[in-house]
Amino acid sequence: MLKLSAKEPSTSIWLKEIILENFMSYEYARIPLKKGLNLISGPNGAGKSSILLAISVALGQIYTERSKRLRDLIRQGEEIARITLVFDNEETNGRRPISFSDADTFMLSRYLRNDGNYWWEADYKRISYEEVAWLFRGFGLDPNNMLIIMHQNTMERFCLTAPQEKLKLLEEAVGFSAYREKVIEAKQRLESIISEDESISELLGRAEESLGYWKEMHEKYLLREELEEKRRWLKREAIWTRVIKQEAALKMFAERLKEKESAFESNIAEIEDTKEKIKTWREKLDSWKVNSKESFYELLHLEKEETKFELLAEHLRENERLFSDSRKKGEVDKIRERLKEALKRKEELKKDINKVQSELGAFERSLESNMDSYISYRVKEEVLRFKKDMLKPDIKAIETEIRKVNQKLANLASLKKKAGERIETERKQSEIENEISLVGVRVEALGEIPEETEEIYSNYSRLFDELKEKSKIVVANKREGLRELDSRNKIWHKAITDLLNSINGSFQQILSCIGASGLARLVDVKDGEDIENAGLELFVGFRGSPPVLFDYHTQSGGEKTALVMAFLLSIQQLLRSPFRAVDEFDLHMDARNREEIYKMMISSMKESECLLITPGMITVTDPSVHMIVVQKAYGKSGVKEVK
Repeated sequence: MLKLSAKEPSTSIWLKEIILENFMSYEYARIPLKKGLNLISGPNGAGKSSILLAISVALGQIYTERSKRLRDLIRQGEEIARITLVFDNEETNGRRPISFSDADTFMLSRYLRNDGNYWWEADYKRISYEEVAWLFRGFGLDPNNMLIIMHQNTMERFCLTAPQEKLKLLEEAVGFSAYREKVIEAKQRLESIISEDESISELLGRAEESLGYWKEMHEKYLLREELEEKRRWLKREAIWTRVIKQEAALKMFAERLKEKESAFESNIAEIEDTKEKIKTWREKLDSWKVNSKESFYELLHLEKEETKFELLAEHLRENERLFSDSRKKGEVDKIRERLKEALKRKEELKKDINKVQSELGAFERSLESNMDSYISYRVKEEVLRFKKDMLKPDIKAIETEIRKVNQKLANLASLKKKAGERIETERKQSEIENEISLVGVRVEALGEIPEETEEIYSNYSRLFDELKEKSKIVVANKREGLRELDSRNKIWHKAITDLLNSINGSFQQILSCIGASGLARLVDVKDGEDIENAGLELFVGFRGSPPVLFDYHTQSGGEKTALVMAFLLSIQQLLRSPFRAVDEFDLHMDARNREEIYKMMISSMKESECLLITPGMITVTDPSVHMIVVQKAYGKSGVKEVK
């Protein structure tokens, strides 16, 4: 496979010779060509059109390949045909037209086989269709453009071609395709931007919808987190409420224990002091004790009993108050029952004392001062002993309560550790538990909330922001794309308008030579609008008539041919291609028009290479015209140069 240079050729090129081998009616023929006008004539069926067809096949013309199988172009009875185009490749200004070839001539061959195998060779090296198209596109030689190569019936096809296609053919022929490509490129870019804008708008809408949903979920998520935090706080508060309650109970019992223990110690000391005083008074009373012993001790016993029950009653009242505060109803009832019995017994003893006191009145009056002191100390001792006996169980009871409270605090140790930092509260446990239940109900009411809600919401928020920013960029790009498309449309419109203005001068001049008038006009487009509907229309008026839109069905055959040839001649100086060809250019023309067109062809083709094919005889007076005559004999076509 031949490797072409990446840089397209920029110098001109001309076709020196065509070599046909087993192609159609040609067994072997060499057709030399020269710069300027090459006129091929000969009778119908001689093989003139086959020469132009061979050039087209060699250059890879698509129309020809679609219209006829290439294997049908092989000479009957032969297996392979070859068409060779020989191009001049001599250096000009230090450069060769075909830069990858070092030879002064460059040969392009097309091989056709009966088995359907076709290929190209460039200087005897394989070359692909893409490389062939690339090579000649650099010279502006497009075999598929009807304004460059016109086969038989192509004039009629050109007349029937839509205005839009005519305009594209003209643009390609004169090298203005870049203007259209830039407009199309800008339009495609704008369409891409619009499509992107629509996609982003759609994505933005979906993202906004999803974001709204996840925003709502996120708000629920945050509310749930707040409620869960509150529930955790309440649970901690509930634990600390229990701890604080037990600590308060412990403090209360500790204070009471301290009071009882202090009272117990004072009681012991006072008992010892009282004992000493009783001993002293007993010694003083021993002298008269014998006489009043019986009555005295009876009275003493009664008074002691009375005092005992009085103190018992006092003690029971105190215990009633104590146990009433601790809310032990059973103990309070027992104390009240005992208090009632003690008071009853006290009243009974009081009656007995009054009786004994009457008997000892006289004796007591004499001994009253001494006996009162003695008795008071004895009573005091008994009272103190009674108090001592009553304090012991109280102390034990309080110590028991303290142990219970300490055990409760020990049981709360693990919960207390989990509860964290201490919470000071005065609320009741039931109040906190109720609030915990209410918080739980609110959490349940929120429903199922995915744990990854925050991450999803964050992602959608970021995506939404990114899409909004991207949307702003796309909108700005769309505005810029519209400005660019408008600018390129205007540039294209001006270029085409200027081109047609330039063409119309020559077009009208050429038409005037054959007694006609006309112009080429751009239609179906306004400045800055879409070029896809823009077209080229030809207007013509024959024999003094004003120019009207050319109509294939109303103009005669000669008028059609004359119009097309006049238009071709008007654009010759603008064509990029160094080679042009027209088959049967004078079809249906009258003799006068034929001669006029022929003369203009001669004058306009001096700097380029043109191949004209005609079945008629033309008087050649210009020595620059290269004449070739084609004849056919015994099924073989042959060519002959006319010197």
